[in-house]
Amino acid sequence: MKLHKALKKRKSLVGEITTIKQHILEKNSSLEGSKNAELYNVTELNTELMDKINELIGLKFAINEANQEIQSKIYILGEYKALIAFWKTVSVDEGSKVIGYSDNVKNYVVQFNEKKRDALISGYQKKVDALQEEIDVYNYTTDIPWEEPVVEEAREIPSVPPEDRSKLNEGHDSKD
Repeated sequence: MKLHKALKKRKSLVGEITTIKQHILEKNSSLEGSKNAELYNVTELNTELMDKINELIGLKFAINEANQEIQSKIYILGEYKALIAFWKTVSVDEGSKVIGYSDNVKNYVVQFNEKKRDALISGYQKKVDALQEEIDVYNYTTDIPWEEPVVEEAREIPSVPPEDRSKLNEGHDSKD
């Protein structure tokens, strides 16, 4: 599998894990007699959650191993992005300004004016773009030793006796 596909798969797995966790949060406790309470079996969801987490751990490990060659570039990229975010928050207010709702006027001076700050940000952005291009080429050309695991049939741990399960599905569309 190419590294860029592994990164997409990682993002997908994180989304799936989030969804499963949300189902567990919402369906673990319900009012007695609730019609939809048993649509999700929390024991089965927990098994699925652990399977997805284990798959994510393996994928993260494979991605980490593949990234060793460019890890320094990834760290540098992150730091430049942090600098850009930081400098965008630095105030460049200068000159006379009215403070609050009064006639109180304060005079601001800056060491980095807006033009100098923006030039600094622009310089960092050019470095980010160049590094990102190198990383993208690496991600699209690098294979990682990862094959999607063959998922066995979900282990069914019944919470409702088999003879009562058909009653749960009566009147419900099963589009999932």
